[in-house]
Amino acid sequence: MELVSVIVPIYKVEEYVRGCIESICAQTYRNLEIILVDDGSPDGCGAICDRYAEMDDRIHVVHKKNGGLGAARNTGALHATGKYILFVDGDDRICEELVRWTVKAAEENAADVVMFDFQEEDAGGNKGERFTFHLPPDHVISAEQEPRLIMESCSAWNKLFLRAFWEQRGFAFPQGRIYEDLGTIPKVMVCAERVVYIKKPLYRYLQREGSIMHSKDFSRNYSDRTAAANSVLDFFKKNGLYEKYEKELEYLVFENLLFVPIREIVLHDWRNTYLEKFREYAYGRFPGIDSNPYVREMQGKKRLLWALARRKWYGGMCLLSYTRRLKEKIFGK
Repeated sequence: MELVSVIVPIYKVEEYVRGCIESICAQTYRNLEIILVDDGSPDGCGAICDRYAEMDDRIHVVHKKNGGLGAARNTGALHATGKYILFVDGDDRICEELVRWTVKAAEENAADVVMFDFQEEDAGGNKGERFTFHLPPDHVISAEQEPRLIMESCSAWNKLFLRAFWEQRGFAFPQGRIYEDLGTIPKVMVCAERVVYIKKPLYRYLQREGSIMHSKDFSRNYSDRTAAANSVLDFFKKNGLYEKYEKELEYLVFENLLFVPIREIVLHDWRNTYLEKFREYAYGRFPGIDSNPYVREMQGKKRLLWALARRKWYGGMCLLSYTRRLKEKIFGK
């Protein structure tokens, strides 16, 4: 049974970290090295980690000066000794079969990366949207055959990585910035020669207002999103891969530097100047982004929202969001 290093960056998640740690300890796959990285958290997280380490000898705690999520993950990876590494955010939970399923897939297919679905949940444990991907499940693929791998999921925490592959390629998360996954995972996925996708929702992603991903600091959001995108685009150009994957990179910019930021900003302040800044960046990089084949194949709510956003009908987007929330309040999710 191969050793798996589970790396958990922890910062100001005192209310949630117990549930996170316990979901890892409860894995049916027992051969784990659980690395809890206390990133200088000012609350009681560090003490909580130490108490769990006393109860389970698989747990190792690293206390460090605050450096952000990327630095905490990198620190955990440096301490890892397992054949595989798995990143879990300190306010999320994982299904008890996650490690067993992913290691089985990795071992049977000699995989560099195993990818899986995830499901949102709120602080009360109520399930939200399930995220699944347009990829063939349960057999070996790569970006060569499935270019969507580059853009389908830029999250680090819905993947198991072969540590030798991670280290040999010299992967590391950017430090001192948010959207560190966006600046890292597309590079990982284009380099992985053997990827297996499991079509099961094995990760529980917490949606909470206090999360840094819900920050209203649009100046930092813009700065860090564009830095991540620039890093990815430069990587593909440097390695002679840009033209081959140009449409996938174009959609990556559309999703992360145009569509999602517009939706976030509009609901806060539809007159915000960063609406235009994100537009300028996306269209400056890809003037024909509206004609991207992946954009054109969008369906349902996403297609409607983009039709409104493209025409700058932000009031319509707000009305649509208000109607949805009212419906959920009356009828439930």
